[in-house]
Amino acid sequence: MATLPRFIFPRTENTEASNFTLTSKKQRPLIQVDTDAQARERYNLNVPGRRNSRPANLRTISTPPESPTRGRSLTLGTQNAFTMHDSGAITPPATPTGASHSKSNSASSDFLSSLSCLRRGDSVMSRSGRPSLDDSTRPGSTELISYPHHLTDYNIQRDDEGRKKPIGVGAWSDVYLATPSLPQPATEQAPASATTPPITPVRSRTSSTRGSSIPSIPPLYAIKVPGSKSAKKVLDAEARVLSYLLRFPASDEHVVLFYGQDTRTGALVLKAMDCTLEDWISKQLNALDETSRAAKLATIFPSIASSLIDSLMWMHEKDCIHADVKPSNILVSSSSSALQLVFSDFSSTILQIISGDAPPPAPLGAGTWEFLDPSLLRSSSPPPPSATTDLWSLGITLLYLILGTSPFEAFKMNKFQQREMIKSGNPLQCLAYDDVSLMRLRGLSKALGWDVAKWIGKVLVKAQDKRMSVEEWKVELLMHKVVGAKI
Repeated sequence: MATLPRFIFPRTENTEASNFTLTSKKQRPLIQVDTDAQARERYNLNVPGRRNSRPANLRTISTPPESPTRGRSLTLGTQNAFTMHDSGAITPPATPTGASHSKSNSASSDFLSSLSCLRRGDSVMSRSGRPSLDDSTRPGSTELISYPHHLTDYNIQRDDEGRKKPIGVGAWSDVYLATPSLPQPATEQAPASATTPPITPVRSRTSSTRGSSIPSIPPLYAIKVPGSKSAKKVLDAEARVLSYLLRFPASDEHVVLFYGQDTRTGALVLKAMDCTLEDWISKQLNALDETSRAAKLATIFPSIASSLIDSLMWMHEKDCIHADVKPSNILVSSSSSALQLVFSDFSSTILQIISGDAPPPAPLGAGTWEFLDPSLLRSSSPPPPSATTDLWSLGITLLYLILGTSPFEAFKMNKFQQREMIKSGNPLQCLAYDDVSLMRLRGLSKALGWDVAKWIGKVLVKAQDKRMSVEEWKVELLMHKVVGAKI
């Protein structure tokens, strides 16, 4: 067993072994521990003043200034864990060699480990637990995508009198068309570094873009501006939903392209498309005579229905409940040979990605009566919006496409009666009070060669447990398309 340590003071050249005096310079006492012979050979205690006291294979990369306390110098270059030098610290290996180094309490070890990870291209998780920049761009992240106004800006279009003219007005916001432009210089005198945009987009933890580059700039933006101070919270929540969805591959095939939230105003910068599905129905279908309308509807209905079902399934696979599906929240682009339809307006959306047992947050926006599932209109204990309620809303939306109006249009003169009919959950039965709507539905079925009313009716059932699933509904549509093509 080792004896207790004792303090040994270095001797000067003019002292005897039994009687010594300290020099004018303060000498630091050294701790000496008696161990067995084998242990003494494995340790090398360095005495100040002894020549060549530092091991030859050590290389000091930084030397701290002298201080009243004893500083340690960071050393590299030895693999002998028992070799010691002036500071008395065991020299770490040159590079972390195993998982044990990542658990070290040494700040220098953590720092070197981080540098090594960065050289390899790995992402580094900070001590605070925040995701790295690489993590913020991966699917599943709800980190806000901010519009990079330091790289490109926009000018909202105005009418001949210089006023902003909205292309859409909602409960929470107004939508304007805007043209991309270069950032405007600051009005006040500022250093060149403050007014000159960086060559490469700079990303921070609160500002990120999808992937490593900014999406291509379109000819026109659609700027969704908060209508009031309280509406800003609604648009903030919508920006998070869009940031989450836009990080998934092929998102622009199902939801409107999002360029980020303008943090200066809280506005959402979106891709401008031709019109909403509601406007398209009014201008491209209802403006035609009945014969031409029926022929055009028969040509496009199967593809539109298939596209919207696919997009709804895509959102649900991402744990996203839209909660406000209707023709005015579906955007249409007809630049290509076929119509492109994408969902928009996520102010009522619920993301079911919360960990633990916490319930999903209540939607900040509000749905539209004529397209809401009747179960959501109960006065007591209504269920939360779900994939099933979204499916009902899509069924009403497709019925609107066929009829050119709401299936409850016959009761528009009496709002109380109309709401009671909506809550009854029998939209197809309401068509008996509208001869034109009933004629259009029957005409489409005859043109396609299959019963469209029966197919839509399988999801427009008041009892949710008796409705057909969206997957089965899609399969049945594909089967009808094949049969219709053979006729």
